[in-house]
Amino acid sequence: MTKDLTLPKDAASRNDSEPPNFIDLPEDLTMPDGRPAAFRVKCNVSGAMSLSVPAAEASFTVLQRIGRRGEEQLVDSVQVLCGEQDNGTITVRVLVWTPKGLEPLQVALLTSRPEGAATGNDLIECDLGHKEY
Repeated sequence: MTKDLTLPKDAASRNDSEPPNFIDLPEDLTMPDGRPAAFRVKCNVSGAMSLSVPAAEASFTVLQRIGRRGEEQLVDSVQVLCGEQDNGTITVRVLVWTPKGLEPLQVALLTSRPEGAATGNDLIECDLGHKEY
């Protein structure tokens, strides 16, 4: 069962309050070699299979079945690219493919800087502008 992570409308948001989707991380983000991981990747498929692992970087692609010229085909639909930049910035980039577009469209870029102090409530910067990738 999925936990409801929505905040009540009257909830006060303070700089020191925990985000609603906060998870305590003792060794939750440690790679097998002991290095800290930038991500924890979780994947559930039809409730039958699941994966939850720490990762220094990750990407996954969802292919979607379509009908074209009387045949069924699989085409890239959504791709998520996760990585850490040289300056320590951690990014999650969400790309989608449109039926007519040859190149993916970036629909979200989430950025965090775990080593730097966040200002205000900007724990994760979120750019939802659509851009060619």
